[in-house]
Amino acid sequence: MLEQADKAVVRDLEREDLPAVAQLFQNTFRRGIPAPPPSLVEYLREILFEHPWHDEAIRSKVYVSGRGVVQGFIGVFPGRFEFDGRPLRAAFAGSMMVERPEQNPLAGARLLRAFLAGPQDISLTETANSVALGMWQKLSLRPDVGYSLNWLRVFRPATATVRIMETRWGAAGLLKPLGSLADTMSEKAGLSVLRAPAPAGARSTGFRDASQQEFRDALLALSHEYPLRPQWDDKLLDWLIGHAAQKRSFGTPSWRVGETRTGKLVGAYAYFGRPGGIAWLLQALSSPAAAGDLVDDLFSQADAQGCAGLRGAGHPWLAPELISRKTTFYGRSYYLAHARDKELLQPIRAGQALVSGLAGENWMRLIGDTFD
Repeated sequence: MLEQADKAVVRDLEREDLPAVAQLFQNTFRRGIPAPPPSLVEYLREILFEHPWHDEAIRSKVYVSGRGVVQGFIGVFPGRFEFDGRPLRAAFAGSMMVERPEQNPLAGARLLRAFLAGPQDISLTETANSVALGMWQKLSLRPDVGYSLNWLRVFRPATATVRIMETRWGAAGLLKPLGSLADTMSEKAGLSVLRAPAPAGARSTGFRDASQQEFRDALLALSHEYPLRPQWDDKLLDWLIGHAAQKRSFGTPSWRVGETRTGKLVGAYAYFGRPGGIAWLLQALSSPAAAGDLVDDLFSQADAQGCAGLRGAGHPWLAPELISRKTTFYGRSYYLAHARDKELLQPIRAGQALVSGLAGENWMRLIGDTFD
């Protein structure tokens, strides 16, 4: 038991709590779907208790009422990182949920404090919403701007507008044919200025489709460009990529690697997309000189696939190239980091840390996917 006041307690998650956590997930993020499917309970068990880096000392937390009812939850995911050769224990705070927060106004803060009080060297989150952000800020912890710069590149504006509207009002999906027609007419009239141009043939980096294994090997090699990075190995990356590949709500995954004319590996990225949808970038790594070619190839691929747009979370090493290519930046999810040793935060502040995407939380199906 970690904390007790007014009969409610915050404690470590146990396996028998998973059905209640799944129900809380449904109530919080899937309103209108009353009962959690068995696949959700099984998925929670797998990622919370069977993660290859599972650490009994760094576990998810639940807020339990005096009657023994689970009324709050914060997902905690262990990480093994290194900073200039120094091994680190890391923990990511994932989804935070509170049942009837108006009746339990302190539950979220207690869950967050329990997470931060863990034995990890560095505490991170890349998916804080505005409510969670406020809790972190009350503890004098500010978001990192570079990793919080969510971005959107639109290719087909009418279709993209309909898709964005549909996320808030499902009935807006009935406007899809009109959006597609408007974009087609605009293109025929020569008025489309947002389409991504085909990459020039004189690029110094050539990108090609890759298998999941080739993409994995590229990530292992490129991760050494970053002073703060995960201690990935083949087994761990295969597990993470395998989970990420199941996230089909954004479309089918594409794995790409980039090489110089002499065959030197300099870039890799993975995104999910489908015709008419808003594609989503999972991960992109590159040497500084290849960042522009990576962004050009990424945009060209997503546009050629028929995607209405492409979005991603903060990739500080890509930001200068994104800014110059008709990209919009906005606040959607926020990246925060805390460490007792402030030196560990310097690579994050400098945008030189590999701490997001497959190195963070966004590989999980809990973020943006559905369960049957």
